[in-house]
Amino acid sequence: MVYDYDLLVIGSGPAGLAAGIEAGHHGVEAVLFERESVGGELVNRHTLENLPGRSESTGPELRSTLVDQLRDVGGQVQLAAVDDIRQLDGEAANDDGTPDRADDGERVGFEIDTTAGTYSTRTVIVATGGRPIRLDVPDANAYRGRGIFNCAMCDGPLYAGERIAVSGGDKWALTDALYLTEHAERVVIIEEGPKLSAGETLRERVDDHPDIEVRTDTEIRGVSGDDVLERLELFDRTQGTESVETVGGLYVQHGVEPEASFLPEWIPRTDCGAVVVDPSLETAVPGLFAAGDVRQSSPQSITTALGDGVTAVRSASVYLDE
Repeated sequence: MVYDYDLLVIGSGPAGLAAGIEAGHHGVEAVLFERESVGGELVNRHTLENLPGRSESTGPELRSTLVDQLRDVGGQVQLAAVDDIRQLDGEAANDDGTPDRADDGERVGFEIDTTAGTYSTRTVIVATGGRPIRLDVPDANAYRGRGIFNCAMCDGPLYAGERIAVSGGDKWALTDALYLTEHAERVVIIEEGPKLSAGETLRERVDDHPDIEVRTDTEIRGVSGDDVLERLELFDRTQGTESVETVGGLYVQHGVEPEASFLPEWIPRTDCGAVVVDPSLETAVPGLFAAGDVRQSSPQSITTALGDGVTAVRSASVYLDE
């Protein structure tokens, strides 16, 4: 069978872009599919610290570099959403739906339905990353975009001179809290756990900042406001007391969950929805790989996603050569 491409990459975040660049270096004909904006979460990251080789950068800067490198090796990006993945030579598939070798011994490929058409390919890399975990309290969804936001760089300037709360205590939450002080009058970090989970260096910077207040062992139990968010209902676990915090906005950074809901059931996933992979980043389905935040046991870091993209393409190249 003649395939449209040797490799299709679903997603154009750091893992997807790195995969496209590596594919170009290996001479593998590939195309990246992106549903929204090229770069994924990179476009929302104002500060990238301790990126190997660069002491400090921004997400948009890294995105531009990767896109330029992709263009230099002849890589393609198609702005289209992927609706479905099918295995070709269905009669050669196993009873559980996973692909097998075709009757002539050739490995089966895949067919992908997108909003721009249908394409066939010998291998696939799923690099769709993750989506932000939302605040799980009553009425929170009613204030999304009206006081509750997940992109500090996009929405932070809208709250200039106001008091802003940050829900979360990881490295991204603290990095974004520091960024928000450039706009907000005061930033209050609210963390349910007994301490912030970010590294020591970031914690020290936050502790030393005069416009940041940290409240650990504190739970957000409710949100309210007339038309936009105005108040947070808090519970102090240490004191066992309730209070109300007046805020102009709430930035939620609770990490991400794998963006894999569009994948068919025959692609194995963990209980949390991450794609199951082996050390080579290949799934239980031969020829199908996963890289970045969407895959099982991902550390959810940009440097890891970049490495995953390279690893997945090298594994796919071995598969194609067999």
